[in-house]
Amino acid sequence: MDTQPQDLALASAQADLAVLAEVLEQEFEALKTRQLAKLNALDETKTGLLTRLQAHGDAFSKAEEVSDQWVNARERLRQCRDMHFRNVQLLRRQLDAVQGALQSLMGDDHTLPPLYDKGGQVQRLSGIRAYQAI
Repeated sequence: MDTQPQDLALASAQADLAVLAEVLEQEFEALKTRQLAKLNALDETKTGLLTRLQAHGDAFSKAEEVSDQWVNARERLRQCRDMHFRNVQLLRRQLDAVQGALQSLMGDDHTLPPLYDKGGQVQRLSGIRAYQAI
């Protein structure tokens, strides 16, 4: 079995995963500061990385043996997934806050402002009831 193509794919995947983790961290910071131009640029970079990583995944799935390095790469990919979910969660909170503000400005009588917990964070209430009067 010729492992050189797999070794090259592994090295490329590891490099792409390192860049992806950095891009996801930059995306989180851009979301926090609402830098839309930076988010758009990061999204283009992230899309290219994900396309390449998908190709690496195809090479990984065809491998007869799975090395420890591929297992480590898979763990790094899981970490990137968790970072992505963190970014999605922040974006959803921001959207919820904007929607609540818009509803308040429109004079919707069925809305309540978001409640804050002891740590000063917006408390998430389940479902749509978060903005409905009790």
